[in-house]
Amino acid sequence: MRSEAVAGTRTTVRRALRTAAGLLRARWGAVVVAMLCVQGALVWTAPLLAALGRWTLRRIGVHGVNLGTLDAVVTSPLAVLVLVVVAAVATVFVLAEVTLFAVIAHLALEGKPVTFAGVLRRSVATARKAAGWQGLLLAPYLTLLLPISEVGFSSVLTEHIALPRFISGELLKTTSGTALYVVVIGAVVHATLRFLLFPAVVSGGDDSIVQALGRSFRMTTWRPLLGFGAVMLATVLVASLVLAMLGGVGLLPVAMAGSHTAAGVVLGLLELARFLVAGAAAAFVAFFFVAYVRLVRDRPAAVTPARPAGRGTRAASVTLVVLAAFIATPRVVAAADAADLAATVSPDIIGHRGYPAQAVENSLAGLAAAAGAGADLVETDIQETRDGGLVVMHDVGLGRLTQDDRNVYELTEAEVTALTLRQDGRTAPIPTLDEFVRAADERGVGLLVEVKPHGEEEPGFARRVVEEMDRLDPDHTHMIQSLDRELVEEVARLDPDRSTAYVVGFQIGDLPVTSSGGAVVIEDWSYHDRMLLEANRKGRELYVWTVNDVGALRDYLARGVDGVITDEVGRAVRARERLAAGPVALYLELARGLVAIG
Repeated sequence: MRSEAVAGTRTTVRRALRTAAGLLRARWGAVVVAMLCVQGALVWTAPLLAALGRWTLRRIGVHGVNLGTLDAVVTSPLAVLVLVVVAAVATVFVLAEVTLFAVIAHLALEGKPVTFAGVLRRSVATARKAAGWQGLLLAPYLTLLLPISEVGFSSVLTEHIALPRFISGELLKTTSGTALYVVVIGAVVHATLRFLLFPAVVSGGDDSIVQALGRSFRMTTWRPLLGFGAVMLATVLVASLVLAMLGGVGLLPVAMAGSHTAAGVVLGLLELARFLVAGAAAAFVAFFFVAYVRLVRDRPAAVTPARPAGRGTRAASVTLVVLAAFIATPRVVAAADAADLAATVSPDIIGHRGYPAQAVENSLAGLAAAAGAGADLVETDIQETRDGGLVVMHDVGLGRLTQDDRNVYELTEAEVTALTLRQDGRTAPIPTLDEFVRAADERGVGLLVEVKPHGEEEPGFARRVVEEMDRLDPDHTHMIQSLDRELVEEVARLDPDRSTAYVVGFQIGDLPVTSSGGAVVIEDWSYHDRMLLEANRKGRELYVWTVNDVGALRDYLARGVDGVITDEVGRAVRARERLAAGPVALYLELARGLVAIG
């Protein structure tokens, strides 16, 4: 029985693959038009939602949503109402987007004409199913589970939703945190896998949202999931190979022209090609799932020749293509300008707590390793001990790195520095701020000193920090930063010649406002280009933390942020060097991020 079931699943998967390939060949025009429709809807929807959000925040007197303003946001009836509206619109939009290709596949396999009117009617009927209480179940699945799991279908509206890296990074530094992370992400991925067939089911008949979720769950046992995984992996590999070939072809005109402008133009065209290839890959996977569902449910799944498009459909398609070309041209020009910018800017590389990949975090060895790898600055953390000393330490509790269960504020400076840091098989002593500053000065590397108040300090903590830094660094070479806005503002008031930075761990909206007027350090998850433009306009520096992914590092360095805080100092330095090495090197560096799908 088991062998028969396995053989049956394999046969169904193979038949679904052939059907999906046939659909893609027969309906490629509909796929392109559908992609353009989605992109066009996004062009209008995303800015409108963002504008509505900014208007609401201004109405309630805040510049963005962060930990300091969260109370004001959640207690404002207007903000809550707007949040509900945005969530509802986003849910309907994402549902329509992830089911659009499935709708096309169902219509084609049912022998019905794939027209604008037909696709629109079926899409609207599918979106209506989200009305009422069932939409409340669908919203977290579409806007949280799907983007966080990075499995299956995604939406351009939710592509930036993810678990913030500073949270996952901190969790993975401890055994218990790693276990919690694995359990949570494992549960999210498992749920997403079991609902892979939801778009195909909900768009193909009278199933309600709950019924479609249940049917998908029942149909995704481990045997089909193995086949689905193989199909999706193969699709990603083929799409990446196609883009790699296109990227290689694009290298020729860049080498012949020998200019950054040419590199930017080709990169812009490669980005457009990526959009088309990624859309075709998503359509193929959607067609495959629809074919699989129809075969399992004994419904017609034969590909019929495409009927000639009606006059209205042809006119609308031509209009969309023309509009797309009109919109794409400025983007290619912008890509050329961005390439010129990437070749000239030189953002600071800032070692996060030193160079954790090479030495224990916040240690003198880590400082030396970061400086040796080419870091411009080293970010480090300081806390006050029981007797008023300042030691270099990130965690208030000493257990993670020293196996001592006491807190920094319970010990004297001598007691803290007598402990040994242990991380990834390496050991190091805990340095004082005095030792760290002197070591940085000897190596000619700047410091970004993060003051971490633990709440047990005596009054006048900011003044003591300022006085100690002025003693150690009378030339004001090093910077002071903190997540505590009031502390940063007080430091700036007490020592206006000292460069300061306000660290933001979570921010939705505009650039945070501080009276200090110093730099702003934005967590990777919260960053968007509008913040950089606003910072440039106000003459403020903008740093991004903590960026370790190669593609993200490359992206931020090319965008022209003032600094990137990273654990991967050597990798970031090499990426910056390649971006400045000439048009061919710049093209190869940036093209790497455009030839991968997934």
